[in-house]
Amino acid sequence: MSSSPPRAGISRRRAVGLFGIAPLIGVAACSGSSVLPAGWERVIVSGAYVPIRSDWRHASALDGIGLYSDMWQDVESPSHTLMVGVPSAGLESQGMLAEAEDALRSSLPGFRVVSQAATAERRDAQLLYKDFTTTYAGARTGRIWLLTDERAAIAVALAAEYLDEGHRDVLDTELSLVPSELPAVDSGWTRVGRGVTSFAVPGTWAVTGAPTKSERWTEGWADADLDGAARARVLLAPDTGESSVVDALAKIESDSVAGALPRYARVSEPKELEVDSQGHASGIRVDFAYGNGRKAQGTLWVLGGAGTVSAIQLTFSGAADEGVTAKMEQSICLTAPPQ
Repeated sequence: MSSSPPRAGISRRRAVGLFGIAPLIGVAACSGSSVLPAGWERVIVSGAYVPIRSDWRHASALDGIGLYSDMWQDVESPSHTLMVGVPSAGLESQGMLAEAEDALRSSLPGFRVVSQAATAERRDAQLLYKDFTTTYAGARTGRIWLLTDERAAIAVALAAEYLDEGHRDVLDTELSLVPSELPAVDSGWTRVGRGVTSFAVPGTWAVTGAPTKSERWTEGWADADLDGAARARVLLAPDTGESSVVDALAKIESDSVAGALPRYARVSEPKELEVDSQGHASGIRVDFAYGNGRKAQGTLWVLGGAGTVSAIQLTFSGAADEGVTAKMEQSICLTAPPQ
């Protein structure tokens, strides 16, 4: 591990020069889908692309809501709540929809379905949905969807005091299952992501959402104890706001040196990521150490593709788990521009 003093990031010229001496690492560039309305973006969760408002905050679903695992809410006021989960395997579509309803019925007082199930075909999958009401403040109206094909199924519920029909319509038209051509993930891992960037995390890791007051990292997952102490954590910045991977790397490293990661220092020079042969995407990997004595380690990936520069930061509380790092890197996927 390097014992040299931390460097205040890297300049664009220096980073470009380093590419010629570093090995190439492969990262997939994947196919995309339709353009979302302004103010919306996609997350990947439980095997599906789920549209969310860009300012909704991600967290684990509240305990006791049955099969639902992930939840998004308005930042300023929880006037809309979106939940996602996976029904039990082996059920027919109507049985999976009933299971998703029962999970809401058991946790939302006065839950009552107020429409017949509607069915639509969606890109080789079947979509079923129903409207519901409850007597629970903040969730008096809502809709529940079940999307399924021969490979996977997902349940989604959107509820509010007064459900925005525009929000509901976006879910109606844009909810879709992840296509089979995306890179497969290892057993026990799950694909997650937001915007054009996705990757895999161990299925046992908890959703931690955005770090407090962070303007860059909007999603997080961690291998954490019940008291919240994290052995490993990964953060996603789906859009760094920078125009190139080199500029984004320099900015992230400068912020790390300034205190975002105490005593940050590289332990390897940047390595260029070979994303695809057509040059539609590019990336950089940097391994680093931080903390007291710089005994904690991590990896930063900065990625450019589909008109966006994103970043993924993996940190460990001690020495890096090379197996976790390698599997995560192999799973990274950038969505190609919509056709």
